[in-house]
Amino acid sequence: MKTDPDAALQKISDWLAELYGPRLQTLVAYGSAAGGNHRHSRSDINLLAVLDHLDAATLDQGTEALRWWTKQGNPPVVLLSRAEQDATAALFPIEYLDIQAHHRVLRGEELFAAPPHAAQAHRQAVERELRSKLLRLRGAYTSVAGDAKKMEAVLHDSASAILTLFRHALVAVGEPLRLHKDEVLAAAAGRFGFAPEPLQDILHARRTGGRIAGGKREAVGSVFAAYLDAVQAVERAVREYDGPQHAHVEHSNS
Repeated sequence: MKTDPDAALQKISDWLAELYGPRLQTLVAYGSAAGGNHRHSRSDINLLAVLDHLDAATLDQGTEALRWWTKQGNPPVVLLSRAEQDATAALFPIEYLDIQAHHRVLRGEELFAAPPHAAQAHRQAVERELRSKLLRLRGAYTSVAGDAKKMEAVLHDSASAILTLFRHALVAVGEPLRLHKDEVLAAAAGRFGFAPEPLQDILHARRTGGRIAGGKREAVGSVFAAYLDAVQAVERAVREYDGPQHAHVEHSNS
């Protein structure tokens, strides 16, 4: 039987603390679960644990608890050693900047208040991810064009990741890191010069369970085309940016 998400979070937190004791240097929830925006039916609960060191014996020790957690429908707990933490931050600057902005310490120390931020590595990661998404979306467009439901599915499935990249594209060109999707979209549209309305339509449909552009084939196709144009505009702006790169975090959940 699946455990209530809040109870599951408490259980895994207590369980890992009991298993590892002081070796569990921190356990944090990040993403929507960290800021009280978790939707039980739609959101994952993301956890990251830092231990003093990691080896096969350490993994074996936590196997039962970690398997139980994933059986509740959650992503696997991300496990790092303390020595790996800074190096991992440099390798995954997008993810770490999001954790810095939006996390909650469940056990142990506060290790993510200010993880290392390498502006150049961050900008390159954002550019690479935007280009990858753009290429995939173009391929999807040619595959599903003319089928409203399939086009809508692509837009629904990709919108959250695209807005995350828009959030980080703003940081890459010197803007504050914003957390709320509507704020990200408005700021990105203004900074990168695209019309926000098609993406607003996608967000509205995701939130309400409605159809994008009323489910009409030509209208959905127009939304998809505008979506591609927006992603292309953001990718080009990040690629061509050569100004100062400083990340600022606005802790706004409104």
